[in-house]
Order: sequence, then structure tokens, then C-alpha cells
Amino acid sequence: MAVISQDLYSKSVEVINNNLYDFGISIDDKKTKGSYIYLECEEDRSDTRSSLEMELENISGITCSRKYIKSRSSMDMTEISGFGDNLFLVYKDRKGGMKETTLNASITELFPAIAFEKKISPTLLTDKFYNEIVSAHDPKLHVYKNKTASDAGKDTIDRASSSSKFEDKVENAKAITRFLIEENKRKKINKVVWGYRNNTKPTGVSPNHKGDIFLVFDDGNILGVSLKAGSASSAEPQFNSYVRPIFTSFKKLPDFAKLQKTSYNLFYKGIPNIPKESMYGKSQMTKVVGAFENSNIKRYEALYDEQLKFVRQYLCNMMNQYPKKAKQWLLSEVAAEQEDVPLIVVKAANDTIKIIDDENVIKDCVQTSKKINGIKAYPSKTSKQNWHIDLTCRTHTTTLNFSIRTNKTGINHKLGQYVNLAVKFNGLKKK
Repeated sequence: MAVISQDLYSKSVEVINNNLYDFGISIDDKKTKGSYIYLECEEDRSDTRSSLEMELENISGITCSRKYIKSRSSMDMTEISGFGDNLFLVYKDRKGGMKETTLNASITELFPAIAFEKKISPTLLTDKFYNEIVSAHDPKLHVYKNKTASDAGKDTIDRASSSSKFEDKVENAKAITRFLIEENKRKKINKVVWGYRNNTKPTGVSPNHKGDIFLVFDDGNILGVSLKAGSASSAEPQFNSYVRPIFTSFKKLPDFAKLQKTSYNLFYKGIPNIPKESMYGKSQMTKVVGAFENSNIKRYEALYDEQLKFVRQYLCNMMNQYPKKAKQWLLSEVAAEQEDVPLIVVKAANDTIKIIDDENVIKDCVQTSKKINGIKAYPSKTSKQNWHIDLTCRTHTTTLNFSIRTNKTGINHKLGQYVNLAVKFNGLKKK
């Protein structure tokens, strides 16, 4: 076993342990050895990696970079350097392999990009279209920015037929292929790049850009396309995040710590056998919370509802207290504004597509809203999960619909998710 600097190891592990529940990670003790720490991730591995790297770089004397070792992982590891040594974090899906939700999304993103580059007709039947995609895969395709992307592409293609929604997703992919063909008629497309992860987006594109594929035109301009898939009547969330990243965006992480403390005193302190406050969010406390759910489900549900209401109101209050930060959050995160790389949202439903311009409406309303009292956040009167933001833009008010809820399973759901609940943007309020 390699000898690692005790300072580097202990400080790094301390950061990991402090963020276990926030980031949905756990250390795989069986694989962790020497200079390699293996992390199991509940959420998107790339997003988890970026969030964890930000926390690690808050430690004086530590820097983070990326390193790819095929034998360790299909995606870049985090290389932590400091105190005269190096430590590596390896990220794995908690259940192993590509989750079906990720797989389905990848089919609708990757297949059209390949089909466009290799001129595979979207009129082909499902099996024929898929077989053409299989034959067309090549690491040298312009679709792939780097080896990380091409490896993920090969994995997606190999696993695609195992999806329970395979035929539906291929139909979606064919519809998006037709969209790319029509866009190319409007303006010549040089290549379509699959932005599978933040490090696979084209050079010059922000890592947090919401585009799933990127149209690089002959004149060098780039258009990001965020892809959604569902039924004709469904309303897919257009932005997914958690409470803690919002505090990060607002540069209010100390307030998040205060929120956790308040949460402990209000909703957890009275639970039988609950550990002390310093164990908030850690596995020891989560086990007690899970046992409480089994022993007193009625009280458990009541406490969850109370905490949900409390956190929802807290977010609304923060938006209203810091309107400039709220507007910047709407631009940079919800609408994923990048001035030189605009974004459109395309929804595929069966074999049809629809362009959703909610993000552009947000951008316009933020830019034209009143400097003072131009934003108002408030909880829904009819739903315990929903909340809204009103933007007074020009002569009218535009209402943005959000929700906040648990999205974990088992003992990690509801009270086991603590205050770091899922936050989603669900589009504009229909007039």
C-alpha cells in the first residue's frame, strides 16, 4: 500500500465525509486502497465530481485537476495535489453501470448527432436505424470531443437495446435527427458535438451550459440544444438542482449551515435516539431517522411536511431578500445563460419535436425587469411542493413555476434527505 501524506489524506477525507449526504456519495471501502479513493454516487457522477472539487479547493494548499486512467474508470478522476503528494478520487454509479434514465437521455442525445454526421436517414425503421448507428460508431467521429465522450458513446450504443423504452427513445432520436437536418438547411452545420459531460462540450462552451448537443456552424458560431423527451402532454422539468447549490450560487454557504442547524432543532431533535447536532446528515443519524419512519410513520410524514414547508419558504425569502443574486441565478443556472453560446430547448414526443422558448423568456424578463421590486418569490397555495417567482418585465408579469421535494429512495428520502431537497424548474405559468 502506497504511503500517502497524512495531511492530504485526512483533510480530503474530512471534506468527503462532510458532504456525504449533500452530494449523495459514499466511500467504497472494499475498492479504496493506497492513493485511490472510490466513491459511489447516487447522482450524476460528473456533477458530483465538480461539486466535490469545489469543496476540496477551499482547503489551503490543495489543488484539483483531472486525470484519465482507463483501468480505473471510464471518466476522468479527480487528482488532488497538496502537501507534497497526490490522491485520486474515482467515481462510480452506486448501482453500477449506466442508470436507465441516463441511458435513455443519452440515446436521444447521441444517436441524432451520429445520424446527422453519418447521414443516416431518420425514415428508417427502428431496428435498421439502430443497426446503422452501431455500424457508424468510431472514436474519431466529430460527435466526440475526447476519449471520455467516445468511451461513453460506445457504452450507450452497446446498452441501448436493453432499455425498457428503447423503441420510444429511438423514435425520439429520429425526430431530433429531422430537426438537425432542417437546421442545416437554414444554416450550414459543420458538426454536432455531444456534450455528454461538462468536459465533453466544445471548446469555449461553459461547463455548466445546459446544452446536451451543440451545433457548430460553418461560421464558427455555436448553438446549444437542450433535449427533452416525453409524451405530447407531459411537462418535463427544464432545470434540476438541489437546495445547497442554490446557496452556493448565492455565495451564502454559511447561511446553509445555519439552515441545517435550525432544521436539526426544529424537526430532528425530538426524534428518539437522535444523535447530537454534529452528526446532522451523516449515516449514523440517517439510520436513526429511517428507524423512526418505521416506528412512527404518521409523525415522520408530518415532520417531513413541516420541513418541506419551512425550506420552501426559506428559499422564497432568500430570493426576495437578494433580488440581484436571484436574477443572476435565474440567468446563469436556470436559463444557463452564456452570451456567445445561446440555448434552445427541443422537446421530442414520439416522432415529433417542439421548440420550448421558456429560457429565452426568462432571459428577456430578467434583463427588462424592474431594478427594485422586479422579482417576487412565494409558495403555492394549492401544492405543498410548488413555489413561484414573478418577474415584472416591461408591462406585464411572468410567472416561473418551481417545485421542491425529496427525490431519494429508502432511508435517504424525505427526512433522510434533510434540507438538501431537489429543486426543479417546471416552465412558465400558462396564461
